[in-house]
Amino acid sequence: MPKTCQLVGFPIETGASQPGCIMGPAALRTAGLPQILSQLGWRVSDAGDMSLPAQTAVAHANPAVKNLAETIGWTALGQQVAYQACRDFDLPIFLGGDHSMAAGTISGVARYADEKERPLFVLWLDA
Repeated sequence: MPKTCQLVGFPIETGASQPGCIMGPAALRTAGLPQILSQLGWRVSDAGDMSLPAQTAVAHANPAVKNLAETIGWTALGQQVAYQACRDFDLPIFLGGDHSMAAGTISGVARYADEKERPLFVLWLDA
């Protein structure tokens, strides 16, 4: 039986200084990532792109901190989705988005690894 993987898109750019990160998940799919994984023997499930409802602004004393409410929202969503993907699939693959997606996705994977008393392993590929 082939191993399973799930693709989950996080089209986030609220933590980036330049626009464009939001296109990351679509670009990876367009480049053929699901097909390549299938050719390598994986059974691929694609959960599509996650979305975040409008958030109420959160003030912060540091003017360098931008989009704090959205970052908090994406972090909470990422943690939940990543944990569930680890429970349901052999390999979750999170497609981003800017680096802020790591706060949620890595914490979700870490929670799962801790519960299973397994070492945490994350492979981070960045353009």
